[in-house]
Amino acid sequence: MHNGHVTIAEIRRAEIVKAAAAVIAEQGIQRLSLSEIEAKVGMSRGQLTYYFKAKENILLAVFDHMLELMAKQNPEAEFDKLDWLEIVRQILLLVLQDPPAHPEFLTLEYTFLSQINHRDDFRRKLAELYANWRRRSAKALQRDLRKRPAKRRVSPRALATVVQAIFHGLAMQRAADPQSIDTREIVHLCLDMLGTYLWVPGKKERRKTAPRNDKIRVPHERIRK
Repeated sequence: MHNGHVTIAEIRRAEIVKAAAAVIAEQGIQRLSLSEIEAKVGMSRGQLTYYFKAKENILLAVFDHMLELMAKQNPEAEFDKLDWLEIVRQILLLVLQDPPAHPEFLTLEYTFLSQINHRDDFRRKLAELYANWRRRSAKALQRDLRKRPAKRRVSPRALATVVQAIFHGLAMQRAADPQSIDTREIVHLCLDMLGTYLWVPGKKERRKTAPRNDKIRVPHERIRK
C-alpha cells in the first residue's frame, strides 16, 4: 500500500491467497497445487509465479491471512478485559470445538510442524505465533497475580508455555479422535487444576468450577466467520 492506495500487485497477491485458502478449505491441503490456484483465481502460471515464486510462499501468506482473520474475530483488546482463567476457558472451548472453527488454519499448522526440520521459514512462522500466544497469556496472568498473589512462586511465562502445550495436545487428540474428548469434563478439569495450583479456592470459586448439569456452549458469535 502506497500513500493510502492499494497497488495492483497487492490486489493480485490477496486474490491468490484467498484462492489458495478456498482450495484448502474445500479440497484439503493435499489437493493444493499451482494448477488448482490458477483455475480458482483465473491466472496463468506466469502471472502466479510473478507474485509468488513457489507454493510454499503461498502457504506462508495464507497462514498470515488466517491469523489476521482470527485476530479480527478475537481482538487482543477483548482479552485484556478478561481474567486469565476465563481466557483459558474460552481458548479451550475454541480448541475443542467440533467441527473446528478454522480447519484450514489447523491444516497449515500441522503441515508446518511436519516440515520444521527442513524449512526454517515454517519453523520461524510457528515460533513467532507461539511466542505471541505465550506473551498474551503471561500478560493476563501477571495482571491477575498483581491483584491476587498466588500461593506459590510461579513464572507466568513458564505456566503460559505449559498451558499452551495442553491446548496443542488436546487439539491433536480432538482432531484424531473427536469422540474421545468430553469438552465439558476437560474444560472443568483444566480450570480446576490451574486454579487450585495457583490459588486456594474459596466457596465461591469451588461453586464456579464444580461440574454442572448444563452443557458448556461454545461462544459462536466470537468465532463465526
